[in-house]
Amino acid sequence: MDIAFFISDHGYGHLTRNLEIARELLNRGHRVSVITGKQHGAVAAAYLEGRAAIMACHTDAGLILKPGTLEVDAAATERAVRSHLAEWDSLIAGSPDADLYAVDIAPWALLAAKRKGIPSCILTNFTWIEQYEAFLPEELLEEYRKAFRSRDYAFYYDLASEPCRMVLGEGSDIGFAARAINRARVKEIRSRHSRPLVFISVGMSNDGIQEAIDVGDLPYDFVTTFSVNLRGNNVTALPSDVPNTQDYVAAADYCIAKAGWSTVSEIMLAGVPFAALNRPDVAEDTMTIREIERRGCGIGIDVRDLRNMGGVMERLRRLKRYEPYPNSSHAIAAMLESLGQKKRW
Repeated sequence: MDIAFFISDHGYGHLTRNLEIARELLNRGHRVSVITGKQHGAVAAAYLEGRAAIMACHTDAGLILKPGTLEVDAAATERAVRSHLAEWDSLIAGSPDADLYAVDIAPWALLAAKRKGIPSCILTNFTWIEQYEAFLPEELLEEYRKAFRSRDYAFYYDLASEPCRMVLGEGSDIGFAARAINRARVKEIRSRHSRPLVFISVGMSNDGIQEAIDVGDLPYDFVTTFSVNLRGNNVTALPSDVPNTQDYVAAADYCIAKAGWSTVSEIMLAGVPFAALNRPDVAEDTMTIREIERRGCGIGIDVRDLRNMGGVMERLRRLKRYEPYPNSSHAIAAMLESLGQKKRW
């Protein structure tokens, strides 16, 4: 059976939550292709050990942020959306044959599936409708609505928003999905630190936080992704191409991260208390933070709160570790396998 994954190349979170699902399908003897951005395709090829076919193209317009911030640039985002919409017809024409399209969340792929008579399943916790409606005119939103409504099946990840469910309609809840944790690697990371370990990441769909933040006097060890500018002898900055941030998450005592779903998922699968950076102009983040606070897993903070890292850590210390959530990647693979075995339309 051939299953084609159409994965947004906005950031890397959409990709990372599909990698273990794709690997399980390969292990079950199916053929897998991954359609995503060029750099994302390289990450997928490495994780899947060259067993999947990779097609490189710009799959999603995403959100454009103001340089050096986590703030959305509304005008630049509208230009990007208009430009990408103009490419949809050529992207649809070049889409491969398959028994099932698994879409996260490139909307044009759903239209391609419909035109080709291939069953489609969207796997998501949000749609671009609720992300864009504060920035884009109705004419552009309607193009996205038409695409999302053309899906045949909808799989909702844990933390999926109600606005997302309203756009896509009836679907199945599938829990969390993330890359597998390497326990030996986690143990090795922990062995380097005698003090409480704090992992900080703001994702890769932005230029990061450029303001320097001095944490040298705090009684913690900090490990950060390349886009976080912490200062101190207790800070280790990871290279931009580090392939296993999920292991650093699992090794940490606390995490501070952008509230993107995939990072939040990896944190909750590890049961680590965390602070999620709130971006008020990004609907997905706001809804995610509200829910993780309700569950007692984490707190919401603003970027400016990081200037007082000691205060953030004091708030985090009040949180307790919680039972890790299960990784549903293999169960999701089985569900996709079942859909792919159904007859084409």
